[in-house]
Amino acid sequence: MISQFIGQTEAAMLHFSSSLLAEIELKIKKKQIISQHQAIKYAKRQIELFVKQLHLRKGLTAVYQSELYIYVSKKLAHLFKRYRILHCL
Repeated sequence: MISQFIGQTEAAMLHFSSSLLAEIELKIKKKQIISQHQAIKYAKRQIELFVKQLHLRKGLTAVYQSELYIYVSKKLAHLFKRYRILHCL
């Protein structure tokens, strides 16, 4: 339904970000990810791989990667508070 109003790439990005957040939350629940650093590193790597497979120009790739990271990191902050994830200073 939403793909009728936005482009195919943007719809794929929305789907990817929500599935990535669900995957990270599941990994936190299963204690596969125990620190914020692990979660952020995992998210960055997954975002890089996703954007790379879109086969876009370098400038657009950088923008999409940055936007996805900003969106996911804001949502991760809520997960960190909810599950009281270890934070190293």
